[in-house]
Amino acid sequence: MKTALRRTLMIAAALIAAQTTGIGAPARAPKTRPPAEEPFPNWPSVPELPEVRVAAAIPLARLGNQPLAARGFVDVTQAPFNADATGKADATTALQQAIFFAREHQMVVLLPPGSYRVSDTLRCPHGNHDPAGGKGRSRSFACVLVGSRAGPTRPRILLAPRSPGYDDPARPKYVVQFWSWEGKEGASGPLPHHQDNINMNQMFVGIDIAIGEGNPGAVGLRCRGAQGTSVQDCTIDATHGYGGLDGGAGSGGGHFNVTVLGGQIGADLRETQPAPTISGFTLLGQTKHALLYDGRQTLTAVGCRIEFAGRGPAVVVGGPRAALPNGQVSLIDSSIAFTTAGPNVAFAGTSSLYLNNVHLRGARLLADWGDGRKTELAAEGWTCVHEYAHGRKSRTHATKAAKGKRPFTYTADAYVDGQRQSGDLLIQAPGAPPSDLTSQHIWTDSFPTWEQADAVSVKDAPYRATGDGATDDYAAIQRAIDEHETVFLPKGNYLVSRTLRLKPATKLIGLHLCFTTIEATRGGDFDEAHRPRPIVATADDREARTVLAFLGISTGRTIVGAYALDWRAGRHSVYRSVNIEFPRWRNQGPALNVPLVLVTGHGGGRWYNFFQETWNSQGPDYRHLLVTGTREPLGIYQCNPEHARSDANMEIRGAWYVSLYGVKGEYNQPILRVVDSDHIRLFGYGGNAAARAGQALFTFRNTPNFLAANLIDSPRYAGAGAPDSFAGEGVDPDLWHMLRDDPAAGPAFLTPPLDRPVLVRRGTPRGR
Repeated sequence: MKTALRRTLMIAAALIAAQTTGIGAPARAPKTRPPAEEPFPNWPSVPELPEVRVAAAIPLARLGNQPLAARGFVDVTQAPFNADATGKADATTALQQAIFFAREHQMVVLLPPGSYRVSDTLRCPHGNHDPAGGKGRSRSFACVLVGSRAGPTRPRILLAPRSPGYDDPARPKYVVQFWSWEGKEGASGPLPHHQDNINMNQMFVGIDIAIGEGNPGAVGLRCRGAQGTSVQDCTIDATHGYGGLDGGAGSGGGHFNVTVLGGQIGADLRETQPAPTISGFTLLGQTKHALLYDGRQTLTAVGCRIEFAGRGPAVVVGGPRAALPNGQVSLIDSSIAFTTAGPNVAFAGTSSLYLNNVHLRGARLLADWGDGRKTELAAEGWTCVHEYAHGRKSRTHATKAAKGKRPFTYTADAYVDGQRQSGDLLIQAPGAPPSDLTSQHIWTDSFPTWEQADAVSVKDAPYRATGDGATDDYAAIQRAIDEHETVFLPKGNYLVSRTLRLKPATKLIGLHLCFTTIEATRGGDFDEAHRPRPIVATADDREARTVLAFLGISTGRTIVGAYALDWRAGRHSVYRSVNIEFPRWRNQGPALNVPLVLVTGHGGGRWYNFFQETWNSQGPDYRHLLVTGTREPLGIYQCNPEHARSDANMEIRGAWYVSLYGVKGEYNQPILRVVDSDHIRLFGYGGNAAARAGQALFTFRNTPNFLAANLIDSPRYAGAGAPDSFAGEGVDPDLWHMLRDDPAAGPAFLTPPLDRPVLVRRGTPRGR
């Protein structure tokens, strides 16, 4: 027994050490890393833990800065880690120990202001299947690194000059790396296989990375992930390195407000989860490519500013892989400027490209597709491409799931007002970018924080909420909301028996979307199944500045009369990194037959990631998300409604000005139903959903102005999956349609069964 335990711990240590190998650019990263010869020093030995959502205990006695620890933060500069924040001493080991410690206790790693010098990769493996941390746990054992905003600048991780292993641009190596272990052993044994579709809820927020001199093979950050995984508020100085950010987040994850300075490649997103989204990216001074994409299905990039120092292509759309689901790009409200004159090319590649309101300067060619097809720009100086749609060539696709059946040949056409377009669609005119082209898609530097002087913690006097998962904390939290604008919920599971009602200016901030949870309990508003009420409700106010961020809202496993959120705050409101839970299993209790999340009244604003993927206890009128009756602009940056057993996963009904910047879905019901609405925009889809025979995944009825771009699935052939599987069953691709449009007058339009359209547009949809 002791021998087996010793062997397990040695393997686990070796697996962690193995993650130092590089991303393999320009070659693709291997998914299996060979074990290292020496284990990483001071790897913590921890027992296997049961599946839990929020571990209540905080080990205060083991941590310095106990006031912060009581809130759920691990201060890396305090005992027992004592990381140096002056940049003089190497902090690699101290930071690594703090990352593992915080993950095991479901806490946030906090970097106070300062500079933290490292000489090796900071490894951030998700804890769900980590051999050294206990297998089979929930997705909430995430690595979460956050920078304090108490100083004049963000804290910085500095890769020391000439660090070992960072000297080879042909074999780049990461400064910080996030991943998730595969849930089973590989064919050759328990090697460190990655499984990034379960790399969930990992976050890197408010920390900069700088690469010191003599590290030409360094890449600042690797983070490919799914639901809840996100890199936010980060500047990566890659002037002395190879690249900035590697790996994209989709399926309900996304990266926001990231700047990369210099390097050969700004953002290398050749490996992603389905339908990744980036917003508010600034890529400055790259020499090879600013943005490189060949990931799964469509990348939606919005509000991006690129200043490129090479000849191009500045953006690569697709790569050598022939498979259908890869490499499509939708770029919206963005700009690309070349800093040197010459025969510059903005875009090139092998896949579909859709542009909407993209401004270019200094490019001779908009696109060079490498087969004699070139798209020219018509004007000198700034050119505004109001719309451009280029569909990839027809591709024949077959997978292992085909099991000897015939392959399918897919097209990628553009349709306007029900008519197929011949060739590329291009609408361009002279025009410089407006001042708010990119800023309209991201929060400002004044985004509220728990550190600001007027913020109040609900656990402090006089409120004294417990967050222990047993006490009704409704009165304490509601009083704090009534008396203060910015309210902080530290780590905990806060039970509430009545609806929490926010004021127009309320900023409700948690620790992390898995470490702070508001959960419905019995004894108040949520006891009547026939009259469900929201757990959290905003004020119905067009000018509301409401913020909901870094927390979860849960209906609980046994509550029959609750839905999660009633959102009526207008265009200035923000929903950021929120986890909506509907944790019923095996259809416990009566079916919920109303939306889990409702946007109505004056509801609008900007939502950074929405994801919901449950499939039990749902009636036909249930929706993961229903947007109804609002005229306020609403933008959702990566929207992931999937697996619902209702008539549709998500619905927009009688609403205007809704923009979905990336959608991912699974199962056989419609991913999105749009009815009696106007000015609806969907900029990219990915996932393995398959509509039932004769049906469509996306349906529009009586919607005079809408667009849907780059709708791409990962084909599942008939016989794959099962009707009762969470992801549904495969359907013969010849039998279903990607989109159906039923206009108020005239015949219905359906995309051909094997068409994965680069664009379907009716009328002239606007964002606001």
